[in-house]
Amino acid sequence: MNGKIGDHPINDICDHHLAVFSPKADGLIREIHEYLPRYRMWDLFDWFHPPAIERFERLLEAKRDELKKDASTRGWDLPGGAE
Repeated sequence: MNGKIGDHPINDICDHHLAVFSPKADGLIREIHEYLPRYRMWDLFDWFHPPAIERFERLLEAKRDELKKDASTRGWDLPGGAE
């Protein structure tokens, strides 16, 4: 991956602010990126062949919530403020 437009969906969403999957999914991906470095995100899903968008959004929400809970348990500052 070279960081240019079209090389990877995560880069397109997080770096180039392009619409890739859906507004909700793209927002969740940006949130997840607040908790994980890019190289750890690559293995979370098959980014080039994700499941149906409704299921993908639920999976992204679950991952975001898991990461948020883990951060809270460890006492880390949460993106957007503590909950």
